[in-house]
Amino acid sequence: MTCFHEHGFNRSLIIGLNDKTGIKTDLIYDGYEIPEDRPLITVEPIQDEFLILSKQRESVEVTRHYQIGLHDVNSVQLSINSERLRNIFLFGEFTYYDTLKNPAEIAGSFLCKLTAVVPITADDISEKSAYHRVYFDVEITNIKRRGI
Repeated sequence: MTCFHEHGFNRSLIIGLNDKTGIKTDLIYDGYEIPEDRPLITVEPIQDEFLILSKQRESVEVTRHYQIGLHDVNSVQLSINSERLRNIFLFGEFTYYDTLKNPAEIAGSFLCKLTAVVPITADDISEKSAYHRVYFDVEITNIKRRGI
């Protein structure tokens, strides 16, 4: 049985979004600087939630939250690509890659739950890299079991 883990979800989202959209997709990490090239999709893990399902903590439901950013060239392309991403999160299935294996192996699939779509306007009109952005709040839920 596969043990789903954070790095696997991160990598699977990046590969899946890149493959499904053809848009360069990056993971946000400490020190990451958003490049000027557009369109661009960013994947940022935010917080996790845990729900204990059994008294002896034999299984725990883990909900991983992600903020997926779409940075585009203009408002028209933003609308088009935003709708594409919306549909991917609402109806698409992602292949899960187990990155603890070398090379990474396909080890299943998962669905995303789209919880919010948040358009962002630029605070400073002179900062062109902040134009044409929208963020998608996405959750991925899986069950972790003791000993796996």
